Amino acid sequence: MQLEGNIPGAGWGKVGISGEAISSVEITGPEKSGLPCLSPGFIDIQINGFAGVDFSSADLTVDKSLSVLPALWSTGATTICPTLITNTLPAIARNFEILEQARAKNPDFAYAVPCYHLEGPYLSPLDSHGAHNPKWMRHPNWEEFQELQQAAGGRIGIVTIAPELPGAGEFTRKARAAGVVVALSHTDGNPEDVHHVAAAGATLNTHLGNGCPAKLHRHKAPFWGQLADDRLGASLICDGFHLPPDVVKIIVAVKGIDKCILVTDAVHVALLPPGKYSLVGTDIELLPSGQVVRADRVAMAGSALTMNRGLAVFIKFSQRSLAQAIQASTANPARLLGRGGVCSHLAAGQPANLVLFRAESDTLKIQRVISQGKCVYSA
Repeated sequence: MQLEGNIPGAGWGKVGISGEAISSVEITGPEKSGLPCLSPGFIDIQINGFAGVDFSSADLTVDKSLSVLPALWSTGATTICPTLITNTLPAIARNFEILEQARAKNPDFAYAVPCYHLEGPYLSPLDSHGAHNPKWMRHPNWEEFQELQQAAGGRIGIVTIAPELPGAGEFTRKARAAGVVVALSHTDGNPEDVHHVAAAGATLNTHLGNGCPAKLHRHKAPFWGQLADDRLGASLICDGFHLPPDVVKIIVAVKGIDKCILVTDAVHVALLPPGKYSLVGTDIELLPSGQVVRADRVAMAGSALTMNRGLAVFIKFSQRSLAQAIQASTANPARLLGRGGVCSHLAAGQPANLVLFRAESDTLKIQRVISQGKCVYSA
């Protein structure tokens, strides 16, 4: 199989595929205006649910888990990290077990899901809790995390914690030694808390600019430590609601494009009609504008974003190039995960996970998606 298209930042390219891998990449000339673009499949390291399926729901089943794949492929995503949010420990363990059963049942799902993201319950119950339920929050505990890791088949690859919680530093050291990425968010701490846990091995800020107090102290807000600490990369939700253009520009300018990762933070209402829904017992609403909020309108509750739209918003807000937006949704998260089967860039030997699309002002219009060397979506 061979695909042709504009490879942003490189030129017009021909990509050969043999089996499940890219066999060749040839640049034959400059980019051709108006013709489709070709890139690695998008990687979403924070997705709570999609197309009616909530990965944290008590009614999650194997079949529901598997049903998200076609919808995700249609948005250009070929690799995802299903994200479980704050809940009771038995509920979290149960749903990791369901996801593991889904991986065992369907090789395509197993391939698309190299690991999981645990966002909570080790978060702040104060102002920054967002849509997470404070009654289930607790201090980081390595022994109980290991129990969750066992339920997840050892595949919790990212854990998001609040750095000010007692034991956060020691938990981080143990997690990093075990190969787990530690990220920081939903914090009401201070910059010193952030630096302490970064020194212990944390490497990422989950949805930087969100998961923090609504009113920031001019000098002592955790956001400043998260922004300033060069050991920490940043994931960004570019849906037009979570971050305004100025904040996106500042984060990218300070962190540099190499440390920025685009995520959706999508919940199950993504691709569903506007209306009232529930998220792990919290009433939420998908507004006609596309914003997802708690029913009390005090905080947002994830998003209804898709990766192909997130890239377009990122380009508009950050004023960076399409090539840089692709890097932030492919090479950068692939490097963070460090897992097999994830295509980071177009090169011989890389997994054949590809997306062919047309770049428009408000979205990337997906035309064809390749996963494991086979076409899984065609517009």
